Amino acid sequence: MLDALLDQGAGLRMQTPQAATRLAALVAQGDADTELPLLWQLCAALQALGYQVAVLDGTSAEHLHSPGLLQLLDGSIGADDDFDPASAPCGLSVFPAALGLRAMAGEHNLRAEDALRLARLLRPHDIVLLYAPAEVVAHWAADCAIAPVLPAAPLQSGVLAAYRSLRTLHAAGIAPTVASVVTRTGMATAASAQAARENLARCAEAWLGLQIEVLRVRAVPPENGLPAASGDVHRLALRLIEGAATLAAHALPFPAPATGAHYAAERIVRSH
Repeated sequence: MLDALLDQGAGLRMQTPQAATRLAALVAQGDADTELPLLWQLCAALQALGYQVAVLDGTSAEHLHSPGLLQLLDGSIGADDDFDPASAPCGLSVFPAALGLRAMAGEHNLRAEDALRLARLLRPHDIVLLYAPAEVVAHWAADCAIAPVLPAAPLQSGVLAAYRSLRTLHAAGIAPTVASVVTRTGMATAASAQAARENLARCAEAWLGLQIEVLRVRAVPPENGLPAASGDVHRLALRLIEGAATLAAHALPFPAPATGAHYAAERIVRSH
């Protein structure tokens, strides 16, 4: 199964020029226990497919002792500097980005010159993964045809947070890949995850008029602490790649997949 995933990932990489940096997104909702294991494992899966990955952490602000996107913008650091925070897995570049994203966004959505500038700043990397709240993702993704990944914890609070993020993204015309993320083993956890998926789907249909598929993703942190990715996470990483967009202004947008929307069952059938 993993060999098939790797072959599919290799095929996806051939669809755009190798030099074109792509922007993908994972929606942050303040649940680090659920989101960070998924974030690191998604990055590990992308690295296993041969991508060089950078993370723009829109939940963390830059400062003197923790430079990031703001310092990239003013030229005081470079994307190829030795910059791996202690909290990040080995070999992964993570840039605090809350202030830089705010400075670039301003009063408008992402413009061509903004995308090209970010592509030049992060050129050593193949994929830039934006990890930020739904409002930030919506601001950046509205004009880029990005299908972000929206994680949901298998708890009532996780369902409510995911619904609010889904509502924000839907208002901006963005169709995310919704995933119920299980970070612990056990029958009780599996039952909670199933209930959360059903509740979120019902809320989306009742209040937003959306028919969504909520994926089940197992992202249990391994005992040795290394960010090894499960088969579920590898499949989600492929969705993330499909839903990415090229940052280089001269490159064609990387198409968002029909399955990324999950709005109609017929789209899901066509994808298989």
